[in-house]
Amino acid sequence: MRIVATRRVVDTYGTRIRDADPEAAFIVPRVSDGALAWDDDPATAEAVCFSEDMWQELELRQLVIPAVFRLEGLKWFHTFSAGVDNAAFQVLIDRGAILTNSSGASAPSIAQYVLAMMLARAKPLAAWREQQAAREWKQIPSGELTGQTCGIIGTGAIGGEVARLAKAFNMRTIGARRSNVFTPYVDEQLPMTELNRLLAESDYVVLACPLTKETEGLIGERELRLMKPTATLINVARGRVVVERALIAALREGWIAAACLDVFEEEPLPPESPLWAMANVAISPHNSGFSPLNMERAMSIFIENLGRLVRGEDMRNRVLRAGVG
Repeated sequence: MRIVATRRVVDTYGTRIRDADPEAAFIVPRVSDGALAWDDDPATAEAVCFSEDMWQELELRQLVIPAVFRLEGLKWFHTFSAGVDNAAFQVLIDRGAILTNSSGASAPSIAQYVLAMMLARAKPLAAWREQQAAREWKQIPSGELTGQTCGIIGTGAIGGEVARLAKAFNMRTIGARRSNVFTPYVDEQLPMTELNRLLAESDYVVLACPLTKETEGLIGERELRLMKPTATLINVARGRVVVERALIAALREGWIAAACLDVFEEEPLPPESPLWAMANVAISPHNSGFSPLNMERAMSIFIENLGRLVRGEDMRNRVLRAGVG
């Protein structure tokens, strides 16, 4: 199989890829004087490995994406991301190409981010740091996560790992998802029709669901008013799962206590957004999932799937429907 892949992928994983498919050959894209260049004819490509490094190199990404989506002979596109809410992915599927994602590769890192935000809410880390800088010695009250309720909307790979870590802190866990698949470490699994109950009972509401037609705008004014005034909303899903103007009102007027946000309706978050200046908001620039271990996890999925494709077996993490609609 002829695979579009970066030089890093070829150099680091080329041997393992050829072990999965002895006939594998690589077509490497690069940026030369602001233009896209290839070391072989991209029109012959059958597969694309959209790896982490291609995602992170902005100029390369912006040039490669439109180019590979025009490749008529493409049979398989593997993306580093778990989210496939971009409508362009559905175009590939409609053309008969196989789409697979790297769901689960960044789950450990994102789940640890979620627990870090919970701990930062329970323990006065920022206040202790300020006192240290001021050389001030004063006892500050703090809480703990024991006995608190963690409500997780979307208990797939990320939500499931959040539940596992939350149980290590003796938290109660409630999960909500569209399917009735049992999730380990979730004390009570609810259907999405019982979302109101999850919101009302949770001290931390974690959004880890994909962006779909059903989840876009899922958390609006009504849902935020159902939450406890002491509750914290943590969003590691997509920004459009939350109605941002309603969230701003909720944080200003005390419907909820705080929000920890890694994703936003518009990214980068505009400088004029009120969220930047809110003391009860923690902002990170959509990189809660970053980890030096992610590349290996995602590439292991790609290499396993390459072997499955060669053998004519069902592929792992295959996406049958992409986009939001």
